Amino acid sequence: MDILFEIFITNIIVHFFGRNTRYYFFKLIGRPKTMKYLKGEFKKKDEYNSFSQGLLNGIVGLISFGAFSILFVYLSYTISDTFL
Repeated sequence: MDILFEIFITNIIVHFFGRNTRYYFFKLIGRPKTMKYLKGEFKKKDEYNSFSQGLLNGIVGLISFGAFSILFVYLSYTISDTFL
């Protein structure tokens, strides 16, 4: 059960949020990157760049998932407080 939870948290939530947040951030500042680049898939094998992309996706994913969770709780609290 712990393994499934870890797979869910790391792969689905953290890397999904991290990769997409970085993708839209680079697009917003005018320096678009491909999803393959953000996943760490390069033409030539470079373990350092692959590791660094995964690490950055993880850090940004944790921050963006935390911010999204706090925003969701705040909005649900204010909406329920307004209508009740």
